[in-house]
Amino acid sequence: MNTKTEDRLLGLTVAALAATIGGELLGSQLLITVGVAGFAVALVALFAVMTAVLALSVARSPELNAPDPTATDRVR
Repeated sequence: MNTKTEDRLLGLTVAALAATIGGELLGSQLLITVGVAGFAVALVALFAVMTAVLALSVARSPELNAPDPTATDRVR
């Protein structure tokens, strides 16, 4: 299950990597620094959001989707 926030943070992470590669190709130390810092922040935020989404989805459905054992033990 992906949320819009996860998708946006993943896009930001990829953009930061692209900026870092671009800074390396252009020889710009400032662009490399901004790209690496942006990548780190976006990655930490992405993992935090993914953890929160997982925790909330587990908390919402406390019951497993297993069939009722009494329903399967009936004689036909």
